[in-house]
Amino acid sequence: MEKNKEKKEKIEKVAAQETEKITTEIKKEEKKEEKIKAKEVLGEVNIVPEVIATIISRTVISIPGVAGLATRAKGGIGTLLGTKELEKGINVDLRENKEVSTSISVILEYGSIIIDVAKEIQKKVKEELESKTGLKVNGINVNIQGVHIEEKK
Repeated sequence: MEKNKEKKEKIEKVAAQETEKITTEIKKEEKKEEKIKAKEVLGEVNIVPEVIATIISRTVISIPGVAGLATRAKGGIGTLLGTKELEKGINVDLRENKEVSTSISVILEYGSIIIDVAKEIQKKVKEELESKTGLKVNGINVNIQGVHIEEKK
């Protein structure tokens, strides 16, 4: 009889602890909802495509194996862009539902493993855009426009 009483008390104690945990989680969720509603009341935040292109360009040129961004060439060979015109190698498609997709034209360093560099560009750009803008990234197309060969002097 005593063992049954102890088991019952243990079960009641565990149940009380679980109920307390669930109540705490519910309160946390309610606070999150309140914060989200408060943000919505403040107004909209709009990010123009040029800002997104700047974030992308700075991210891409820092990746090993990338010589630089390129213009989209009609003849098939891209032209390496200078630092002031980097965004010309990037096309940004920003949708009203806070989603973005982009096409990035690059020139790689000779000797780079093209597929590895392209995947790294996609990975890093997605991370940067989502963390810095809060936008959902739908697609990142990487166009390899050429290979840069370092001239020996």
